[in-house]
Amino acid sequence: MQAYAAKLIDLIELKAENIAKQWATDVMKHNRTPSYSSLQQDKVIERGVEFYRLFRKMSLADVPYEAAKNFSWKYAKECHREKIPLQEAIYALILLRRNLWLYAEFQGVFVTALELHQAVESLNRTILMYDYVSYQVIEKYQELINEEVDKKLGPVKMMMNNPVVGIKGIYKSGLMGILLLGACILTYYYHATLGTGVIFTHLFYIPIILASVWWGKKGILVAVFLAGLILASHALFLKAVPFLDDIIRALMFVVLGSVMGLLMDGIKRMEDLYKATIKI
Repeated sequence: MQAYAAKLIDLIELKAENIAKQWATDVMKHNRTPSYSSLQQDKVIERGVEFYRLFRKMSLADVPYEAAKNFSWKYAKECHREKIPLQEAIYALILLRRNLWLYAEFQGVFVTALELHQAVESLNRTILMYDYVSYQVIEKYQELINEEVDKKLGPVKMMMNNPVVGIKGIYKSGLMGILLLGACILTYYYHATLGTGVIFTHLFYIPIILASVWWGKKGILVAVFLAGLILASHALFLKAVPFLDDIIRALMFVVLGSVMGLLMDGIKRMEDLYKATIKI
């Protein structure tokens, strides 16, 4: 390690707590990092000290990029747990770098202790470290967001992720065909044989929901089919029974199928967005 580099690292490590306190005051009041204002100052200072002491670890490491990961991943996990938005977490890192150089400039350290080309080299080292940490924080933070989405939407994604085509697609189409056939049989039995409009149609929500989950907006066709089924059956077999109840049920089928289909398409678009931006 060159003498000027060692001197710079010694200085940062020696003054790490002072610089971190300066950074904590800045980041907790800055209008671009409002989430930090609710954190305990001691924890914020501790985070800053860890960042500044990272310089020595990276300087002694054979692979500096790998040496930065412990801090970067811990920082990302803490920010995610504290509900700090990614843009604020990254801007806090910018303030960490800025406060280091503001402190050094105020102390007049680099002017008196280092020549011009040494100061430039020191700046380059700082920028390189910041670049490594920023990239790793963004990578880890996005990974944590993706895991959170997977956890919250796990059951829904399991049902959605199977392809519509191929063996599993045929299985879904076959199952839906069986459910619709069963709906037709039930409708005929209750309307034509029993002559009643008893509320057996609650069972119809099962194929409507499944169709929406599997096929999104296209699943509305199942809801429309079932709505038409009960209305046509009522017109044929229950002429003496008031039509209003079945009209309401038919409308509810279509409304539910539409809402569910649009919702599932939205979830699918969100999932595709994460797949496009997050490479794990």
